Amino acid sequence: MIVSFKDLYGKVQRVSAKIKTRHSLSPQGQPVLVLSDGETVDQKSWVGLGYQVVSAMDKELQGLSKIGLI
Repeated sequence: MIVSFKDLYGKVQRVSAKIKTRHSLSPQGQPVLVLSDGETVDQKSWVGLGYQVVSAMDKELQGLSKIGLI
């Protein structure tokens, strides 16, 4: 999927992301959103940086909903 956010300078950035259950920050297989650079996005970051879904498949949207990001 592709998501966008505003960086610290207010510029909109686009980045690819995946929902993963095998990640060091995914306790007991809980899904997390992982950006292409390996960073994870939690609810606080999602809201604070104004993340939005640019493009995603239905399954990815369902995953984001389970995580509580949309």
